[in-house]
Amino acid sequence: MVRFRAKQPGKAVWTTLFILSGPFRLVFLLLYFIPKYARPHPQWTYHQAVGNAILKLWFSFASTIEFRTTKSLDPGSEKERFVVMAPASPEAYSEVAYDKWIQPVPIGGMWYPKQYKSTVDIDKKIFLHFHEGAYVLGGVRPMEGGWGPQVLAEATHGLVLCPQYRLSSESKGRFPAALQDSITSYQYVLSQGIPSSRIVISGDSAGGNLALALLRYLGENSSDILPLPSAVLLWSPWLDLAADPYGVDSHRNRETDYLTPVLIEWGLRTYRPSFLEADHPYLTPLNNAFATKVPLFMQYGTAEVLLDEQRSFCSQMEQIAGNRLERLEIPNAPHNTFLGGQLLGFEKEARDAAGRASEFLSSQGAKT
Repeated sequence: MVRFRAKQPGKAVWTTLFILSGPFRLVFLLLYFIPKYARPHPQWTYHQAVGNAILKLWFSFASTIEFRTTKSLDPGSEKERFVVMAPASPEAYSEVAYDKWIQPVPIGGMWYPKQYKSTVDIDKKIFLHFHEGAYVLGGVRPMEGGWGPQVLAEATHGLVLCPQYRLSSESKGRFPAALQDSITSYQYVLSQGIPSSRIVISGDSAGGNLALALLRYLGENSSDILPLPSAVLLWSPWLDLAADPYGVDSHRNRETDYLTPVLIEWGLRTYRPSFLEADHPYLTPLNNAFATKVPLFMQYGTAEVLLDEQRSFCSQMEQIAGNRLERLEIPNAPHNTFLGGQLLGFEKEARDAAGRASEFLSSQGAKT
């Protein structure tokens, strides 16, 4: 039934029904959560209850019809803040990043709050941030997901570059397309004359999964061409692609999180290639902990459906000698306040988390 809604005429019918019923659903939600006892969490505000429900409605609809938007390399109204990054030299894409059918391509990238200028930004930290969306949704333009990168830039006084990596909902977008694009964007930052000691890799949700894949790749293929970054920031990372996507329906936090099994299933179905098992280290960081010289900061909420895998992964990484990891749990927060803290009613918590990340970087000797 779900796949029927993702194809015509089912997609058109479902979209029409969603649009027509939207105003009524919104009014219902606005009224339903007025009494505190109706809210999913007893300590949530009205804003938090409504925001979580709205995001859940959107992601449920978007994943049911398998919503797609065309990604353009045209800067558009973003002008010089939007850049096009050419692939790195072929030797940068080796082993797991090489695929006969999936080749590196030029990709776009969005700077926050402004484009990097070597003449005036010589001492600033540069954050290479990968966006959320289960590898099938999301983007880098301000209207697609610009709030989190802007907050990160403000908290750290740095500059954030968000690569427009290929989504698995696109043609030839399965793994290792996103990994190739992460390598392309990392090499692009290095090519601007920015030393790796000033580069921080960051990612939220699926972007956190990609950030860890890039870190693992750089660790296994570290060289003068691809040196290690100064740190990695993870915001509610997606860590277990081997789990049953419909398991979230039975999770104790299912009512306090907006992630839906249909979204997760769509991402898993389209991202994983047939020649890799779902528990492969480059797909599933959970139970595939690794040693790294790069310090990690990881933030997540205690009301997430991914909470257990996030806590387990932190413990696994902490048990490896030499690893440096700081975790931050936001009490009662749903998935990825980095993306939607403003809409979700967790803006203060999201901004505080960005501030904590800045303090972490300073404590590790990374200038911010």
